[in-house]
Amino acid sequence: MEKNSPTISTFVNQVRHFAHHHQLFTPRGKYIIALSGGADSVSLLLVLKHLESELGISLEAAHCNFHLRGDESLRDEEFCKQLCRRLHVPLHLVHFDTHAYADLHHVSIEMAARDLRYTYFEQLRRDIRAQDICVAHHRDDSVETLLLNLVRGTGLRGLRGIQPRNAHIIRPLLSHSRQQIEQYLDALGESYVTDSTNLHNDVKRNKIRLNVIPLLRELNPSVSQSIFETSLRVTEALKVFDEAIQRSIADVTTPPSGDTCRGCTCLKC
Repeated sequence: MEKNSPTISTFVNQVRHFAHHHQLFTPRGKYIIALSGGADSVSLLLVLKHLESELGISLEAAHCNFHLRGDESLRDEEFCKQLCRRLHVPLHLVHFDTHAYADLHHVSIEMAARDLRYTYFEQLRRDIRAQDICVAHHRDDSVETLLLNLVRGTGLRGLRGIQPRNAHIIRPLLSHSRQQIEQYLDALGESYVTDSTNLHNDVKRNKIRLNVIPLLRELNPSVSQSIFETSLRVTEALKVFDEAIQRSIADVTTPPSGDTCRGCTCLKC
């Protein structure tokens, strides 16, 4: 496909709309792209690079080498170096002994990698005075999270899935599916690396991705979109609920007009 194809335009427009709707970017802000080299993070870097001037932002990338997959880890790092060099995006690299961290803190490898990654991102954000960290979670990730929460047992907040913003973590691709991301990269003629561990049925999320969702698609081919839309409705309902609770608290704790609260424990002094 040509680089002005409808696939590219639609993808860029959807990211633009999603970012505007959720107020993800601030003009003149600096943003860090969490870049693994996989399809998701590569598409995130490319689409934000496309929108960089329009949004009035600057971009830098960060890559973590967890040394968990031998030559694959080195391949991923080299890929990120070459991509950022071509796009003229500054790249920050960090190496971790993930196994040692997991043993020291008695956590799983997955949890160790997550802790190391987000701790590093936040420290880097402060060091270079960046506004936020952009991560490439997409719609399918949010659906998987919702289903995992449901299996474990959850309240309404667990049915929201992944949110567009969590403190200084933002997710501009959250309304896109993995299929849309791959189609966007194909349209651009861009390559990416594949993490072989994502193909193994050896962790809970991969079981959801490889086994559960394909079964649900037999019942409803659009099940991921349906679940995602349901999570959006739950999110909106919770906003209304939270606002109502805050108004109720304010009504109870605010003294009636003309009265003065002297700091006692009654509702009306």
